[in-house]
Amino acid sequence: MTEIIRSIEIEAPRNRVWSYIHPCNWSRIFNFVKAVDGSLDEAPAVGMIAEVEAGGDTIGQVKYMVKITEFVEKERIAYHRFSGPLSGKGLIQLRALNTGTLLRRTSFYNDALSEQTIFELSSGMERDNLRLKQLVETSCKEG
Repeated sequence: MTEIIRSIEIEAPRNRVWSYIHPCNWSRIFNFVKAVDGSLDEAPAVGMIAEVEAGGDTIGQVKYMVKITEFVEKERIAYHRFSGPLSGKGLIQLRALNTGTLLRRTSFYNDALSEQTIFELSSGMERDNLRLKQLVETSCKEG
């Protein structure tokens, strides 16, 4: 099993950050997610399933399924990845800070991954976090 954790502080209230991490927005904020189709178009709930099309510069296009396993409004989304490569679990958590919100993303992979794959996935998570920070903080400044 492989675990990758990446966190970032975002200068925005937790409810603003939460609106961006809805699964329907994953293709806007997550580097490897190209599309999300399925029953997550509405408010996600435990048990909902969606198909994710992912891909990057070096890993090619892949499809897999995501099932929401825990959903706590403005606090956390847990999910299970299956029916494709890199199966495992994921967790997105938010914690209010005095200066904004801490976003913490954890990915658990069922298999031991190569150092190169870990590097690519970690780098992608860091880019995602920066992209999300920029989107949210810019939207707060604009209104």
